[in-house]
Amino acid sequence: MIGDDDAGDAVFKLHLNRALNRALKEGAQTVTLDHLRQTAASDGRVKLALRNALESEAEFVEAEDADAQLLALLRKPFPPSSSQTVPGQEKQDQPQSSPAPRSQKPGKRAPGRDSTGLEPGTELTLSPAEEERVAG
Repeated sequence: MIGDDDAGDAVFKLHLNRALNRALKEGAQTVTLDHLRQTAASDGRVKLALRNALESEAEFVEAEDADAQLLALLRKPFPPSSSQTVPGQEKQDQPQSSPAPRSQKPGKRAPGRDSTGLEPGTELTLSPAEEERVAG
């Protein structure tokens, strides 16, 4: 499990940082065993931190059937994957629905939609305030 290593690493890094801080305050050239012993967290605090980290991470673990649960909540059937099919069972061919044929080419706006651009032969005029706003 990823959580065991990550939680342990976090506790270890915190311990090393505290020992380094103590060593720097004392003007030591290096972190010693005494610094590590002086800054070691109690056994109870370490266990509590590890338990909290593991419980928090457990909230993010996804169940194996999470997709099926979500689809059930959405009231949609769960499509069987290739690993879930029973040998000898054939996949039923389902007709593929094609999108409805378009009456217009893509990019051409339907009549009645809001207009875009200017009509041919017209010129865009902006007030000085609008020009400043557009120019930034």
